[in-house]
Amino acid sequence: MRKSSGRTIIVGDVHGCYLELAQLLREAHVVVGRDRVIFIGDLINKGPDSKRVWELFCRVQGESIMGNHEWSMLQLVDGDHHRHAKYLSDLERDFGSALPAFVRCVRKWPFWLDLGNYMLVHAGLAPGQHPSETDPWVLTTIRTWDGVGDDLLNPENPPWYEYYRGKRTVVFGHWAALGGMQRDRVIGLDTGCVYGGMLSALILPERTFIRVRAHQPYHRIHK
Repeated sequence: MRKSSGRTIIVGDVHGCYLELAQLLREAHVVVGRDRVIFIGDLINKGPDSKRVWELFCRVQGESIMGNHEWSMLQLVDGDHHRHAKYLSDLERDFGSALPAFVRCVRKWPFWLDLGNYMLVHAGLAPGQHPSETDPWVLTTIRTWDGVGDDLLNPENPPWYEYYRGKRTVVFGHWAALGGMQRDRVIGLDTGCVYGGMLSALILPERTFIRVRAHQPYHRIHK
């Protein structure tokens, strides 16, 4: 790996796509201990190798914010069974005896991360609210805004980022159907790798992108 002056590499939704993540980190020439590698959440589920993704995450001394799939996993482990219950048995089978260590790791992840000029959040921001004032469910699931926060997934409502007026650039994932997006103050990093799209990373301070194509579709996309 080549030498680096130290960068921040923000990785979009991995969803268990280990081979693609390994390729992306190679192409980024990550220098462990010098480059800061931050994941936007949803490292797990849907794809084939959630455990190997976590192992690679640990090898590069990665950090992550909480994705909806990690948040759901914690709720399931704590006894709150809901519609994502099917994924817990998959994780138990994949991780085996390593699952408790992974759960302990995830419990330390924040729901948002302030990098100064950049704000990282898995799904998005409620208009007019700082992440510290926002329900974790909103931070990990919002796509659209209904004006009050009751219906955050209705495609008939405007995307949350149409209301964003902050000065920091918000970097988010979660919404693969967008195919990634770039605006002056909003960057979407989920380019649908697990659905056969690409895995993307934002490199700072250059504000450049690295993308690798999925080896195959692993899951059907739900828009």
